[in-house]
Amino acid sequence: MASSSRKAGSKKSSAGEGSRRVKLRPQDPFDLIRLLARSQSDPRKALAELVQNSLDAGARRIEIQWFNDRGRRALSIWDDGAGVFPDLDRSEALRRIAQTIGHSHKRDLTPSQRREELILGKYGIGLIGFWSVGEVLEMRSRVGGEATYVLRMQEEREQGEVFASRSRRLDETDTFTEVTIRQLHETVLNKIKPARLQAFLATELRGQLLDRRATVRIRDRISRGRARKEFLVQPQPYLGRPIEGLSELEVPGYESARLELYLISPEEDRRGTVVLSCGGTVVLDDIAEIDGVDALRKPWTSGRFEGVIDFPDLHVAPASRRGFSYDEPVAAFLAQLSKLESDLALRVESESERRAALRNQQVARQIRKAFASVAEALPDYDFFDVQASLRGDGAGAGTASGAGLASWLDGAAESAGEGDDPEGVGVGSNPPTPIDESREARPPSVGELPSTEEGASESAGAARKSAGSTDLGGSSAGSASGKSPASSSGEAPEPQHLFPPGPLASIKLRPARIRLTASEERQLSVTALDADGRTPEGEIEYRWRVEGVGQLDAHEGSQVTFKAPDRLPEETRGSIVVSARTGEGADAFGCEAQCSVTVTPPDISARIQGIPEPHPVAAPGESWRSRFVGGRWEFNESHRDFLAVSDVEAQRVRYLIHLFVKEVVLRNFGRPGDAEVLERMVEVLTRL
Repeated sequence: MASSSRKAGSKKSSAGEGSRRVKLRPQDPFDLIRLLARSQSDPRKALAELVQNSLDAGARRIEIQWFNDRGRRALSIWDDGAGVFPDLDRSEALRRIAQTIGHSHKRDLTPSQRREELILGKYGIGLIGFWSVGEVLEMRSRVGGEATYVLRMQEEREQGEVFASRSRRLDETDTFTEVTIRQLHETVLNKIKPARLQAFLATELRGQLLDRRATVRIRDRISRGRARKEFLVQPQPYLGRPIEGLSELEVPGYESARLELYLISPEEDRRGTVVLSCGGTVVLDDIAEIDGVDALRKPWTSGRFEGVIDFPDLHVAPASRRGFSYDEPVAAFLAQLSKLESDLALRVESESERRAALRNQQVARQIRKAFASVAEALPDYDFFDVQASLRGDGAGAGTASGAGLASWLDGAAESAGEGDDPEGVGVGSNPPTPIDESREARPPSVGELPSTEEGASESAGAARKSAGSTDLGGSSAGSASGKSPASSSGEAPEPQHLFPPGPLASIKLRPARIRLTASEERQLSVTALDADGRTPEGEIEYRWRVEGVGQLDAHEGSQVTFKAPDRLPEETRGSIVVSARTGEGADAFGCEAQCSVTVTPPDISARIQGIPEPHPVAAPGESWRSRFVGGRWEFNESHRDFLAVSDVEAQRVRYLIHLFVKEVVLRNFGRPGDAEVLERMVEVLTRL
């Protein structure tokens, strides 16, 4: 019973006898105009709105003048656009502007049309923002060469006026619009000076200026002397690396957002921000604050990104043009923005890993460069895995390493095609291979003295191949002499001949060419021959000399040992000459042969390549600074010593060099317990 009475009462009250609709209206319309005008508190933004109006009118040339007017600062914005309401009479058009504040003919455009035409303003209140800049606004308008009219409005005044104006300049175009703000407020002069206004407009209207072919200039008619008097407003390029593959963000049910994003290197000493814009005009300075300053969004807070995201379906705050309504378009946009943020976070992580790997490679190169002099001065130090590869297995007695042996054999094989006997190239303790008469060309006749070139051409050595390009002059001489019997007991027995051996006719020097590095040794052998290619009769005297660098350490008749100098700045060429002489007086006979010598500096590049890349390992609480695990060099990036130097690149590299010195010393001379002592040494060096 009671419930039914309540229902009847509610139905009666809802019907409400005497209820009627009420149309809202302001008590004083000018109070609303004052409220809208005062809501624009940034004078730079108010001027950007006026420039935006010029761009919306299709202007191709916009000029901003900064000048004095009757002792007060003034500013004007002139453009060659289509003008305000070009289809109307100038007087009527200006009256309409003054009497329709809050209404705009741009409002009827759809978001796609607005985006296509790059039009942002749609509230009809941008003009009254001049209150934040100065006391008086005058708008001069002319279309199609007709009469020029002026609309004048004043701050805090409800009444304006429209009147005809005579042309001020003979070169005035047929169609133009000029907005002049006079009696600028003293408190805003510093904010809107030409240089600062140029920077603000270049950022605020970046999208508009990029998409339009408009030229915006600021002319300073107040500065004197050599001060800059003209400023061209150009959109500033972003300095980061463009993020490829991200140009649009699809928002279901709405226009897609345009993306222009760049990645800032962590080495750069600056923080980037991504702005949110609508129609090419900035509405939020940092997209990280889209949910409020107390709920910043990642990864925008990292400062690693810069650029702009333009979403045309935002409902921008009418007066200040900063901020927007959080409605359904924004909800859809934020949902897609979360997906974009996840993608960017993965890209940053991948980029960080790539840069970390690259940084480790660079550090390894720096350490190798620092150790180049050590590798040259201390050849007995073993830099981990390199010495083993240089020594090799089965190196010949005449080579310094396995790598040298392989190179030497390659040279021998190549020389074999030139008539040299690879077997005869063998050096060391092995004697020369006996000459086979059936394979040898007949030497010159007895009594004929071969030239040096001929002796060299007869030499049967093999070339030992190696790297080297720089030619270095230089000459030093050394000699060794000794007498050797024509036949040596170490040689293989010769076959029986009908006639006995003849006198000395020629000599053969092996090898004919040698190539070695600093400090290396090589043995050379000379063989005397008679006219039939047999060992000649009599005692033969050999004399050796060096033309170039190096010296002969051993000389025992027909065999000597050549030693290259210990240090060489660059590749050097020379020769070893041997002369043979027999007999005395009128019966004396002699001949010569030579071996070309190339000495190269020690190749330390392979040794320093044994310095591995450092790999960071997070081991907080552990005392070790570096270690080798399975051939991998690791350092503790959580150690307090590394943390103390990690922020400065030079100090960090020096710290890693100290760690590698410790590892090299331990590898070559370490004993149980030395590691702790060297760790303490690194601790002291870190703090020097």
